[in-house]
Amino acid sequence: MCSVIASISMVIASVAMAYGTVPTVGRTLGSGNRGEARHWSSGASAETSPFELDPERETRRYLDQVKATIRPLVSGERSATVFRQLDLARHAPGTEEAALFDALVGLLLETGREYDRLIFDTAPGGHTVRLLALPEIMGAWVDGLMQRRRKVRSDYQAWLGDGEVVDDPIQEALMRRRGRLAAAREHLTCAARSAVVLVANPERLPTLETARTRELLEAHGLHVGALAINKCLPAHVDSDWLANWRDEQRPWLEQLRTTFADRPVRRIEHQSRAPASCDDLQPLVEALSDLSPWRAHDAHQGAYASYGR
Repeated sequence: MCSVIASISMVIASVAMAYGTVPTVGRTLGSGNRGEARHWSSGASAETSPFELDPERETRRYLDQVKATIRPLVSGERSATVFRQLDLARHAPGTEEAALFDALVGLLLETGREYDRLIFDTAPGGHTVRLLALPEIMGAWVDGLMQRRRKVRSDYQAWLGDGEVVDDPIQEALMRRRGRLAAAREHLTCAARSAVVLVANPERLPTLETARTRELLEAHGLHVGALAINKCLPAHVDSDWLANWRDEQRPWLEQLRTTFADRPVRRIEHQSRAPASCDDLQPLVEALSDLSPWRAHDAHQGAYASYGR
């Protein structure tokens, strides 16, 4: 992906640190601010900025923002209790996904304005579905919180009689969050601007999982624009052992092509070694150079998420 499009600028954001794009090509970004530009040369004229979204760091940043919002509203023993609950929430189910999505939204709506393309390299399967479905899920949750908050303020105003109710920073924070979620959902569900490129190995479980992932993503209004079939053994191999594996792949290759008959499908051959530099990614560049996963793509402001093996 280092020089797929040589005349544009792009961001590659790795959400899956263990096997993401940035570690694969041997780049270490450190733990700086995700808004900082970190450029590396691909040997082409493209300007590429890789970002690693560290789940632990993003969760800490996300909870610190929550604490800063509510700090003026609580004091004394109550404040210690609230902050202790927030610290415990760091390990609660869904907290990490919410923090990562908040970082993704920041790249999408803020940092991404400076680039032509945003590429999100995400973790396999269910993690990606949960992450990309969060605008819809969290939007409904925030709407419920706003309704309850309005009810509390209405009751408080009735209790005061003609008294004036002061501004509510919690309601304002909820409204800002709701606006960001709506903007992110509008961007991600626009098939002319955003697309998901699924990646699968030609094996039984990845084939079945990829078909199911497509169904779930499309059920949430996301456009699955293409499929890349990875680690395909070449036609000519030098041992019976590899030939057996190639024959084992054949029916799953056909099933993937059938499942994605209405989408562009790219076959990527298994390389003789793992990629360790941009030069090693040249076969990938050649396989994907003409790929356009957008339904009616614009020359600017495109984003796509890739998930796979």
